[in-house]
Amino acid sequence: MTVPLSVGSALRSAAAELVALADAVDENELAALRDAVLAARRVYFTGAGRSGLMARAVAMRMMHIGLASFAVGEIATPGIAAGDLLVCFSARGSGSITAQARTAREQDAGVAVVTTASGTPLTDLAGWTVVLPVRNGVATEQHAGSLFEQGCLVVGDVLCRAVQTALGVPTAELDRRHANLS
Repeated sequence: MTVPLSVGSALRSAAAELVALADAVDENELAALRDAVLAARRVYFTGAGRSGLMARAVAMRMMHIGLASFAVGEIATPGIAAGDLLVCFSARGSGSITAQARTAREQDAGVAVVTTASGTPLTDLAGWTVVLPVRNGVATEQHAGSLFEQGCLVVGDVLCRAVQTALGVPTAELDRRHANLS
């Protein structure tokens, strides 16, 4: 008979993994990404699968701050152009997200990547890279890419907070931009 997993223990373990991941992230990479977002005319967020869900959440939060931000693939997302920034969430740094990054570069837009390792076709296209060293620096007991996706959301939230602070946007402004038709 299998002993059931203690849910509380699993929660504490996942939280500890996030702390270890936060400790492993290069603060200079985060600051450079913040500065790239602040300098961009418009900011686009992308990712495939569950990473894409994290990208959409961060795009929405940036909109709450007042940035012109978009989730790639949404029907109302305009074409990317010079002066814009594409922020890619991709653990492996390959596939369709790399093709999007190539398109962004062809349009003279900047490319930033949040990933698990540098030296991939995607990071080769990036002007800014934030490495979340999941499994190649920070061990995880969680399923598949869960720690990476959690890290993307936390990094995205921290990035939003840093952008909000840099722009001096009061929280009441974010509240005003929050969805009110649902």
